[in-house]
Amino acid sequence: MRSAARRVGSGLAAAAISLAAAPAGRPTVERAIDVPRPGRVVVVLDRDVYEAARADLADLRVVDAEGRPVPYLLERVGEEPPAFKTPALLNRGFVRGRSATVTLDFAGPVLKRELVLSLSGDNFRRRVVVEGKGAHDQAWTTVTDAAYVFAVPPSAAAARGADAIARRYETVTLPENNHQFLKVTVFKGEDETGDLEIREVRAGTAAVRRPREVALAPRLVRTEDVERRQTLLTLDLGARHQPFRAIELDVADARFFRGVTLEARPDPAPSPPALHPPPPPWRALAECAIYRYEEGGRTVENLRLELPGRERTLRLRIHNRDDVPLDVRAVTVGAPVERLAFEAAAPSRYRLRYGAPGLGAPAYDLPRTVGDAALWTATAREAPLQPPVRVPAPSDRPPWTERHPALLWAGLVATVVILGLVTRRALRAAA
Repeated sequence: MRSAARRVGSGLAAAAISLAAAPAGRPTVERAIDVPRPGRVVVVLDRDVYEAARADLADLRVVDAEGRPVPYLLERVGEEPPAFKTPALLNRGFVRGRSATVTLDFAGPVLKRELVLSLSGDNFRRRVVVEGKGAHDQAWTTVTDAAYVFAVPPSAAAARGADAIARRYETVTLPENNHQFLKVTVFKGEDETGDLEIREVRAGTAAVRRPREVALAPRLVRTEDVERRQTLLTLDLGARHQPFRAIELDVADARFFRGVTLEARPDPAPSPPALHPPPPPWRALAECAIYRYEEGGRTVENLRLELPGRERTLRLRIHNRDDVPLDVRAVTVGAPVERLAFEAAAPSRYRLRYGAPGLGAPAYDLPRTVGDAALWTATAREAPLQPPVRVPAPSDRPPWTERHPALLWAGLVATVVILGLVTRRALRAAA
C-alpha cells in the first residue's frame, strides 16, 4: 500500500517537473543582425553574449529571416593554460661571480610565450636576457633584455602567523616568437653571494598567436586583510563567461615589489531565492609578481599579469608582507576579441540565437571548405548586434496548469479520493 502511494506521489512530482522544465534545445535570447547587402558578415561577441550563452559557445545559432539555420565560422579564443615543452639544454656556461648561460634547442620552430626557469638560490633578484635565432641564422636577436626573476624568503611576519611564506617567481614572459634556438643569460643580483646555476628550463608554447584585445574596465572593490597583511582587489567583469587574457594594474608608488595570487570564483547556478546557497569557494589560478624600481638609470617594471580564462569574478591577493599597502589607482582587464562570421545570401535581418542549455555544438561544412579561415573572416563586413530580446516561442504561453485549472483540480481531487479508498481498504484488511 505504501509503495503504491509512493508511486502515485512520484508520478505527480514527475508531472510537475515536466510541466515546469523548459525544452533543453530552446534558445532564450535573440539578437538581430541587419545585413544591407549579400556577402560575408562578421559580428563581434559582446558582454550580453557572454552572460546568457554557454561557456563553450556551442549554443550559438544564426538563422535567416525565415528561421532557417545559417552556417558560420567562430573565432573563439581558448582559455587553456599554455602547453609546456622541455627543450634540449646545450652549451652551458658562466662568467664567475656574474652570470650563467644556456642555449635551448626546440628541434624546430615552436611558438613560445614564456620560459619557466629553475635556478639555484633562495633569496635573489636577477635580470634575465633572452636571445633567439633560427636554424640557418648566424646572429642572435634579442627577444627580451629587461625580464627579472625573484626568490623571496619568509619575512618576520611569518612567525606571527601571517600569510608570508617563501615564494619563487621564475617565469619570464616573452614576446611571441618561433625561434628554434633561445640563449638564456641570468645575471646575479647586487650583493648576491654563492654560485648561480640554471638547473632546468621549460617553455610555455601556444598553437596560435595572441588575439586582438580590447580594454575592459571591471567594477573594482578593494579590501584590506590586516591579519594576513594582504590587499584584496575583487574584479567584476560583468558577464558569467567573460573571456580575459591579462590583468594590468595602475600603481602610483615609485618603487615596490609584491607577490600576487590570482583567484577566481565561478557564478553559482540560478536557484530559488529562498534557498540562499552559499557562494562557491575561491580557487587559485596563478602566482606572479608586480614590481617597479630603478636600475642602471632606467625604470624597470612589470604590472601586467598574463593569464587566459573565462570568469565573471576575479580576485587579486597582493602580499604586502611588512610593507605598506600599494596605492592601486585602477585595474584594467585585457579582453580578447571573439567574432562570428557567415555568408549572407540576401539583404535581410538575420538573427543570432543562444542560451539553450542542452543544445549540441553545430557541425558545418564551412570550416572545411573556405580554405584559410582567418583570411575568409578578414574580408567580411562587420555588422553590429542589436540589443538582446527574449526568443518568442510557443512555450512562452502560460503554463498548462494555468490554461487548464479545472482539469488540474479534477485530477488532484480524483487522486485524493483514490488514496482515501485504498487506505480505508488497507485498514479494514488489517482489522
